[in-house]
Amino acid sequence: MIKTTTATLVAAAVLAAAALPAGAQSNPRTIYAQTNNIKATVEDINYDAREITLKGSEGVSVRFSVSPDVKNFDKVKKGDQIKMGYYESVILALNKPGERIPATGHREAILSGTSSSKPNGTAVSVTDLTVTIEGIDKPNHEVALKGPQGNLMLVKVDPEVGDLSNVKVGDRVTISHTDALAVSVEKAGP
Repeated sequence: MIKTTTATLVAAAVLAAAALPAGAQSNPRTIYAQTNNIKATVEDINYDAREITLKGSEGVSVRFSVSPDVKNFDKVKKGDQIKMGYYESVILALNKPGERIPATGHREAILSGTSSSKPNGTAVSVTDLTVTIEGIDKPNHEVALKGPQGNLMLVKVDPEVGDLSNVKVGDRVTISHTDALAVSVEKAGP
């Protein structure tokens, strides 16, 4: 899974929260969502070393180590097609003091294919984080944030966001970051 740092999530959330219209702030809003689909062909396999070489559609070959957690690796053959789909999103909500907020936390799920099939599966990771706006320096476009463990962070806000008039000290920004990866292996064509 691709990991996004907390600082990046928080900065993105504050930037987006500041740009939200005043009446829409307490409603969750997707500020980023992207899906990528990749296809590659199995070019080489070393079962003993658990390594696989994939060749992408642009002709570039890359060797990967395969985790022992991947079931049915021995059923992958040269010429098989690997399909990968990756999804990532960031959703945020700006909450006024006293409003109910979701718990901060991290959840993961991994789903594997059946034991009789070629390797396939899906992994999903969701991280929820709520920070409180502790200070706003409008002339310098900076916001002081307090994290769930009481840590303080100063975030520079892009001037293109505006004058920060939609955020106030005490507001809480809830960020939900999701990423998911789906992988399937299909038999080589005739």
